[in-house]
Amino acid sequence: MTDDTYQVRRMVLGENDANRLGKWASLWADLIHVDMVLLERAQVTDIAANAFHRRALWESAIVSYGRMGVSDRRRKLDYDDLLRTARGERGIEFHKTLMNWRHDHVAHRLSRDLETVVVFADYLDHAPDVLDSIGVSVSAAGGPPDSSPTLVEFTAHVKALRDTLWEKYLAPTGELIATRGPSGGMKSLESEAVDRMTIQLTLWSRVNGTGM
Repeated sequence: MTDDTYQVRRMVLGENDANRLGKWASLWADLIHVDMVLLERAQVTDIAANAFHRRALWESAIVSYGRMGVSDRRRKLDYDDLLRTARGERGIEFHKTLMNWRHDHVAHRLSRDLETVVVFADYLDHAPDVLDSIGVSVSAAGGPPDSSPTLVEFTAHVKALRDTLWEKYLAPTGELIATRGPSGGMKSLESEAVDRMTIQLTLWSRVNGTGM
């Protein structure tokens, strides 16, 4: 049963802790996207007809994950600390594996292992001196198979980071702001664009406390 008399006045917080909280939440939203994309890819059968679909989902997951390492102009977050808190040194090591996918193949096509390009000439078998065609073969990796150790660990890696973000960074900062009281340049929230997907996190409420 809903209470129609319940209303709130939503104010945007401008303090430093709120700014830091927003940056961590942006990363958390990226990790949710990665999680959902990998789940979707696992449900797309690995057959030739689905090759472009599966490749697009894999590259979407890699690009979204990669923003953790390349969006430092806006976020400026110490994600090494997050990686170690979530998974120890293995978190740092596996992060490098995923960023190699991002830098060397998905974003820039640098890896000769993940994409091969061959220019070839076809000659007729029954007339070896007769040129039949000139062609190019481009073979690009569309991501590992669903059962591969890399994909299994990627899924577990993202979950560990997401859970750690919530438990160690997001919820405690939300509780900190709530406990001492919001401050610093509050202003009314402007209406949001209708063409966006919004992920809203409740980190603390007066009814339930910290959202753990």
